[in-house]
Amino acid sequence: MSGSPAALTALSSRTGLRRVLVAYCLFDFVEFFVWLVVILWAFEVGGAGLAGLAALVQLVPAAFLSPAIASVGDRIPRGTALVLAYGLIAVSCLLTMVALRLDAPGGVVIAASTAATTAIAVVRPIHFAALPQLAATPDELVSGNSLSSVADGSFRFLGPVAAGIVVTTLGYWQGFWIATLLCLAAAGLCTRLELLSPVIDDEDEVGGLRVALEGIRTLWGDWGSLALLLVMTVDFVVTGALDVLGVAYAQDVLGLAATGAGLLIGSLGVGGLVGAVMGASLSRGRRLAPVVVVGGTVEGCAFAAVALVGLLTPAMVLLATAGTAGAVMIVSGRTLLQRATDDRVLARVFAIQESTTLLGTALGAILAPLVIDWFGPRVAFVPIGLGCALVALTGVVFIRRLDARADYRPEETRLLRGVPFLSVLPEFDVERLAQNSRWDVVLPGAVVISQGEAGRAFYVVAEGEFAVTVDGVRRPFTLGPGTGFGEIALLHAVPRTATITALTAGRLLVIDVSDFLASVTGSADGRAMAAEVTARHLERDRR
Repeated sequence: MSGSPAALTALSSRTGLRRVLVAYCLFDFVEFFVWLVVILWAFEVGGAGLAGLAALVQLVPAAFLSPAIASVGDRIPRGTALVLAYGLIAVSCLLTMVALRLDAPGGVVIAASTAATTAIAVVRPIHFAALPQLAATPDELVSGNSLSSVADGSFRFLGPVAAGIVVTTLGYWQGFWIATLLCLAAAGLCTRLELLSPVIDDEDEVGGLRVALEGIRTLWGDWGSLALLLVMTVDFVVTGALDVLGVAYAQDVLGLAATGAGLLIGSLGVGGLVGAVMGASLSRGRRLAPVVVVGGTVEGCAFAAVALVGLLTPAMVLLATAGTAGAVMIVSGRTLLQRATDDRVLARVFAIQESTTLLGTALGAILAPLVIDWFGPRVAFVPIGLGCALVALTGVVFIRRLDARADYRPEETRLLRGVPFLSVLPEFDVERLAQNSRWDVVLPGAVVISQGEAGRAFYVVAEGEFAVTVDGVRRPFTLGPGTGFGEIALLHAVPRTATITALTAGRLLVIDVSDFLASVTGSADGRAMAAEVTARHLERDRR
């Protein structure tokens, strides 16, 4: 696939990367598919109240148990961890199918589906941790991360739509039978990957909940950042509410079966894909607080406006608009949070942001049955939507303070964005690299890196010309402005493969190994990845 776009490079990989990506697509489908199947079943059995309760019960264990279960992926080879994770989802789906087939009590069905949801929650961190070991080049690695994110957005629409169709045409237990087969296929695709066991530092290992609590202590009194996190929660409240409200609206207002509910809920995901692209562009500006506030306000108002229509197509358009605005808000909000937060505590702050995903979704699922009882499934969109819009509008008073203190580095960001394999990264990852970079001025004849030494940084040429020498033989080309070098040793735990020497005076943008790996590999902790690279160097030397 020579010459393919950077985002598609992983599809030409000759390693197990393609198999892992296909398995991840199957997993993504199952994640959003089984979620709606359970909600539809609960709504039919016990109405909006049971549907909201089922959503809440499934979210809480996933929030508290998944970090501990996912840590298994840091103690065994990640290929094995993926097989076990997909197998665990398959077993849980099979148990749920049996419970539905035998008309077991509702509590048994919800308990079995909760096991599936908890197992689903552990896959994503293991998947992204496995990609660096499978990618043969930096382009393949970043492409794998990018394609995984595209799959997340695509199946957020396709999964609910398929769930509605399957429930309408086949039934509930048949849906879980399909999910079981797909997860078994995903497990089969991840066999024989031959990935190494990661290196663990028990002293540095902390649970996600503990990190989030530390983040709360860090931000206490920082009203700008807290307000931003609150506004970003609006998107997840809307998502959680729609899971229940969309089913009631489709059946009671539109007079449609489960297929209509799937289309409504999936529309939010379509808007999310569009908004992610728009957000990447809008978040490159200096002032992001207005983008965040407008995004949250538009999302809430579009959600509320669904009450004004009584047809499927305009309702889908409004929900897609809400999804677009919400995605713009999340991308811009993460970028602003990154600019305005000290990098030493950034991981803790983002742990809070991740926690708001489940908490906001749970809050939406709790609110939906209540407002349906009070206002009916049509008008219920109004208080939830306008309430979310009001939260976004009032947050501007505090959020605008973040723009004033934000570390905005347009020159460094522009230079990094020009490196082909970095151009596919999300905007907030590029900004993080820019904020953690430093400048290095070199004189003619200076050796920047030497072949055979350990890699400690990644470089991007801003000014000057640099020669490349391999095994004492100078290559016929030179490295000029906009060219990056040094990534091979960092990503693949090998010594420097070439010597880079300055031919003229030059200026280099330098990124330390931990910061580089944190952004490029999708790892939440670049230091852990750097430790793993270093340990492999030592193991190689011992051998």
